[in-house]
Amino acid sequence: MSLFNNLNPIEVGERLRMARNNAGVTQEIAAQMIQVKRPTFVAIEQGKRRVKPEELTQLANLYQVSCGGLLRPEAVHLDIKPQFRLTHDNTKKADELIACRTLQKLVSSYVELERKLHKPLRVAYPAEYSLTRGQLSEQAEDLALQVRHSLGLGLSPISNIMTLLQNELQIRLFIHPLPSKISGMFAYHPELAACIVVNAKHPKTRQAMSAAHELAHFYTSRNIAEISWIDSYFGDAERVLHERFANSFANAFLMPAAAIRRSYQDMVRDNGQFTARNLLFLKSHFYVSLEAIARRLENLGILPTGKFELLKERGIYQLSEDILGEDSPECHTLKIPRYILLAVEAYQQELVSEGQLADMFDLDRVEVREKIDDLSHLFDEIEEVLHAA
Repeated sequence: MSLFNNLNPIEVGERLRMARNNAGVTQEIAAQMIQVKRPTFVAIEQGKRRVKPEELTQLANLYQVSCGGLLRPEAVHLDIKPQFRLTHDNTKKADELIACRTLQKLVSSYVELERKLHKPLRVAYPAEYSLTRGQLSEQAEDLALQVRHSLGLGLSPISNIMTLLQNELQIRLFIHPLPSKISGMFAYHPELAACIVVNAKHPKTRQAMSAAHELAHFYTSRNIAEISWIDSYFGDAERVLHERFANSFANAFLMPAAAIRRSYQDMVRDNGQFTARNLLFLKSHFYVSLEAIARRLENLGILPTGKFELLKERGIYQLSEDILGEDSPECHTLKIPRYILLAVEAYQQELVSEGQLADMFDLDRVEVREKIDDLSHLFDEIEEVLHAA
């Protein structure tokens, strides 16, 4: 506990306060856990009374954080939970707390690695886009085309939106397990930059749609942190407006209307009609789900409304699986996230241990060891080629 003795009680108290807030624990419950009265607990969080080692351990367990994470001098502690537009739905509170804690931990660990290596993320984000009431779908189509143009995409399909967001827009991107009903999260903080978490439990095409949805929040409501639910149309009018816009933007960004219409016209000209095989081709071509492409065709007036429900009844999903199989393993995959590269470099420089990395990114030590070994071997081979005579 040498770290414990070296840290200022005020700093420790503030870290404990943020950890408690992120865990959704009241002061009363925390005070009961360490068997002190509430005024004494308040004094601990204010740094007026030093927390005891055994109390620290108990609180860390209660807040589901490690003692090391609370005590490391270089650990990043930023409280972003107050930025989130939470639902106030009791059935969702537990999942919201898990999601907030996940994002906080991932991003704080990412920034900590950057600071250890003196490699900050340098960003120059575009200005926000102001939404107006009415004509949301038209605004979404316009912004999607603007963003595509700024990234040099034209009307081409996006085979890997994850790499695009990380490398071209410098967004901190994580594909990480979240509660199943949460599709993704977005948050922005001046010290953190923009952050997106996509649910690793979902299929890759669903992850891509979630990433595009969160990108809409990046462009239109950057200073409001969002948890996006699969059943996203609930809450106050402002929230519903932004969620509807984000869904429309995601569809327009991944499946540009002009490209869809052109492909449809070419198919009808060549075949005399639009066929089931054509639908499956568009799904594969735009790297989206079968439902996403069918709904997009309906919204654009190319297919009659309700056609997708009939296709489901006739077995279109089975046909898709027989012809296309599962999602392509190369589709929308962030092969080597930037934070993993930083983690390996920090480990090689002996700035962090395997145990610290496991704690930072919620991995077990075996996973950490495998990632370090695989990437270290790959880097060694590349360096050997680069420096060969």
